[in-house]
Amino acid sequence: MYVLNSLSPPMKSSLFSLCVRLTVALLFCCGTVHAAYPTFTGTKPNGGQRGTELTLTLTGDKLADFEGIIFNSPGFAMKSVGKVEAKSVECVISIDKDVLPGNHSMRIRTKSGVSHARQFFVGPFPNVEEKEANNDFDTAQQVGFDQTIEGVVQNEDVDYFKITAKKGQRISLEADGLRLGYTTFDPYIAILDKDRFEKVNSDDTILHRQDGFCSYVAEEDGEYFILMRESSYRGGGTSFYRLHVGSFRRPEVVYPAGGKAGTTAKVRFIEHDGSTFEEDVAIPATVDENYMIYSKTEAAAPSGNPFRIMPFDNAMEVEPNNEQAKATPVTLGEPFALNGIIEAPGDVDYFKVTLKKGLKVELQAFAQLLGSPLDSVVGIYDSKGKGISSNDDGGGRRRLDSKATVTIPADGDYFVRITDHLDRGGPNYVYRIEMVASQPSLTFASPQYVVNDTHIRQFIAVPKGGRYATLVNVSRSNVSGDYKFETPNMPKGAKLLTDVLPKDLPNIPLLFEAAPDAPLGHGLVPITLKSVDPAVNVVGTLRQEFDIVRSGNVIYYTEVQDQLPVAVVEEAPYSLEIIKPTTPLVTSGVADLKVVAKRKEGFKAPIRVFMIWKPPGVSCLGEQTIPEGGTECVFNLDANAAVPAGKWNFTVMGEADAGNGRIYNASPFCEVTTGPAYLSAPTMALTAVEQGQDAVMVCKLETLQPFTGEAVAQVLGVPDTIPIDSAKINKDTKEVSFTVHTGEKSPIGKQGNLFVRVDVPVPGGVSTHRIALGSILRIDKPRPAPAKPAAAPAVAANAPKEAPKPAAPKPLSRLEQLRQEALAAKK
Repeated sequence: MYVLNSLSPPMKSSLFSLCVRLTVALLFCCGTVHAAYPTFTGTKPNGGQRGTELTLTLTGDKLADFEGIIFNSPGFAMKSVGKVEAKSVECVISIDKDVLPGNHSMRIRTKSGVSHARQFFVGPFPNVEEKEANNDFDTAQQVGFDQTIEGVVQNEDVDYFKITAKKGQRISLEADGLRLGYTTFDPYIAILDKDRFEKVNSDDTILHRQDGFCSYVAEEDGEYFILMRESSYRGGGTSFYRLHVGSFRRPEVVYPAGGKAGTTAKVRFIEHDGSTFEEDVAIPATVDENYMIYSKTEAAAPSGNPFRIMPFDNAMEVEPNNEQAKATPVTLGEPFALNGIIEAPGDVDYFKVTLKKGLKVELQAFAQLLGSPLDSVVGIYDSKGKGISSNDDGGGRRRLDSKATVTIPADGDYFVRITDHLDRGGPNYVYRIEMVASQPSLTFASPQYVVNDTHIRQFIAVPKGGRYATLVNVSRSNVSGDYKFETPNMPKGAKLLTDVLPKDLPNIPLLFEAAPDAPLGHGLVPITLKSVDPAVNVVGTLRQEFDIVRSGNVIYYTEVQDQLPVAVVEEAPYSLEIIKPTTPLVTSGVADLKVVAKRKEGFKAPIRVFMIWKPPGVSCLGEQTIPEGGTECVFNLDANAAVPAGKWNFTVMGEADAGNGRIYNASPFCEVTTGPAYLSAPTMALTAVEQGQDAVMVCKLETLQPFTGEAVAQVLGVPDTIPIDSAKINKDTKEVSFTVHTGEKSPIGKQGNLFVRVDVPVPGGVSTHRIALGSILRIDKPRPAPAKPAAAPAVAANAPKEAPKPAAPKPLSRLEQLRQEALAAKK
C-alpha cells in the first residue's frame, strides 16, 4: 500500500491497466488448462452390489472440472459429488436393484471433455475389502458367504481367506480379474481344507478366459481356505480383482444357447461337473447377439451366460443322429439355427436341411464364444456324401469356432455334420450353428483412428458454439436407397447437422453442433438410420466395437455398443472454417482447400487439422498442421477420372493442446462442387533428346466443353534442371507444343509420370486440369565426336618398299580341326 501511495496518478493508472491485462491472461490460461480431454484410469471399488448406494472414487487426470458420469446402462445414477481434484473425484452413485450383474461401461464427463470408457462391475453381494497381511495360510482373512472381496495381488503375492462351512454346503468362487480391464492379470483361485490340501482350483475357463470359477461341496463341518494369486506368481499395483464367494451354482454353458426373439424356451443350465437344472425363459422381443441369460434361482451366479437372441427359430438335435442316414431333419424355413451337444468322445451329429441352388449361405458355429469347450469342425455334404464345404477354425471373436460361406450347387437335401476336432465330448460340449442367407441388414460404425486403440475419438464432445465431427463407415447387405439419421435423446442445445445418407455412399461424416448458449450436459443417443421410403422397414443401427482388454495385437475382451455418447462441453479457444472454392473440382483435376483458424486472444498452440471425409474419387492428405500462432493450412484435393459430378459437404476437425490436454472443434460444412473436365489429352509420345540439346513435346488436345479466353498449359514432373516452356491454348486448340531445354546439369535417363497442367479460365476463377498423364521424356548421353584419322609416317623417296605381311591364318572351328586330324591319320 505504501508503494502504491507513493506513485504518481499516471503510474498508478498504468500499473492498474497492467494488472487487469495480467488477470485476464491468467483467467484465460486457467480456463485453457481446464479445457482438456480427461483421462479415466480406474475406480475404487471396481464394482458394487445392485440395489445399493456406494461411495465411488474415480481416478485419472484432468478431472478438476468434473461434471458427471455417463453410464452406458440404465439403472445407475450419481447422487452427489464430494472431493474433486485433478487426479481423483469422490462421488456417491446408486445402483438399481434391477441392474443385471456383470460389467457395465461408464465415462467421465468434465466441463471440457469426455473420457474413454471403463468397466464397472455389478454383483449380487456386498463388497468386502481385502486386508493385509493375509499372504500366509496362518494369517488368512476371515470372510463369509455371499460376499465379494475387492483386492489387489502384488508381485509374488498370495492372498488367503478363511470361511466356515457346514458339511454338504457348497462353496463357490468366481474371479473378476482380467475382465476389470486394467492389465492382462491371470488369476488363480483354489479352495483348500484345514490341512492345506487343494480340494478344487481354477486358472482359466472357456467362458471367462483368464478369469476362473470353481465349486466345492464341504465334506465336513469346519474351516476352509480360499487362495487367490497370479497364476505365475506375478502381479502389480494394477492387478485388481473381485472375488465372489457364496453357495451359488455356476453354469459353464446353457442349452440351447439362443432362441427366437419374443418367444419362450426351456433352457438347461449345465455346470462343469455335468450337473444341470432347467428353467423356462421368456426371450426378449429385441434381437441381441450379446444378450446374457441369468438363472432366476436364489443361488444365481454373479454373472450370466451368453444367449443369442435372433429373428429365426431353433432346430434341436434328436438322438440318435450320429450318421447321415439318421440325420435330424430340419423342417424350418431358412434361416435357422442348429442346436445340439457332442455328448461323448467320438460323437458326431448330423442334420438334414433342404436348400436351393445358388443360395449363398453364411454358416457360423458358436461354441467357445458361449462357454462350451467344443472345438467345432463343421462340414456340409450332399445326399451322396460328397463334401461341399468344411471348416475347423473360422476366426471371428473366438478363433476355434467354425465359420464358412457356402454357395449351394443344386436343389436338394444337404447334411450338416458337427464334431469336435480332437474327438472329445461331454455334457457341456454345446454348439449352436446359425445358417443365414440373404438377410437384409444395415449397420454403421466409426473407424479405428489409431493403431491398437479402439477408444480414441469414439465419443462426441461438442464445444459450445462449435462442432464435433466423426466418420462412419456403412455396411449394407441387400439394402439400398437413401436413409435418414435419427438422434433421440440429444443433450439440450445440440443437434446433428448430417441429414441423409445417400444410397451410393459407403461412408459419411457426422457433424454435431452446439448452440453458443447450450448448457453443459450429456446424453446417450441411440442413433439409427431409417429409410426415406416408408415401404422399407430395415433400420440401420450403430455397431461400435470397443476393446475392453487388449495387449498389443492380442484382444481378450471386446464390447459392442449401439448408443453414441454425446456431450456439450466448454467453448474451445479456436474455431475453424473452410474457405469455399470458387470453381468446381473437375475430373483428373486438382484444387486447393484452404482452412482458416480464428484464435482467442492468447491461444497460440499448433492445431492439427484432420480431413474427416472425402467423396468417392477424391484424395488428399489425411491431416495438416496450422503452426504455432498460424492462422491457416491448405489441403490439396486430387480428383481421379471417375469422380462423379455433385455437391459435397466437407468438414475438418481440429485438435490442439491447450496446455493440459486435447481440445477438439470442427468446421461448419463447406460445399465443394465436382464436375466434368473442360479438356483431356492422351499420354504424349515419348520424346528423346540428347543432353545439351532442345526438343519439342507434342500434346494432342480434345475439348470436352467450351471455355472462354486462354488457358495456360505447362509440363510438370521434371526437375528444375530441365526447363520446359509453357504454352497458351484456347477452346479451339487441337495440338500444343512444349519446348524442352537441356543442359549439362540435366540428368541422363528417363523422366517418367509427367503430365500437363492446364489452368482453364472459368466463371469464378481458374479450374486446374491434369492431362496427358504418364508421359515420358528421355535424355540421352551426348554422342562422342568422331575420332580424326592418324597421319601416315613420312617415307624417304629412295627407301625400298616393304613386302606386304602375310595374312594371319584363319582360325579353324573345332569340327574342321577334327576333320583334318582324321585325314592326316589315314595318310
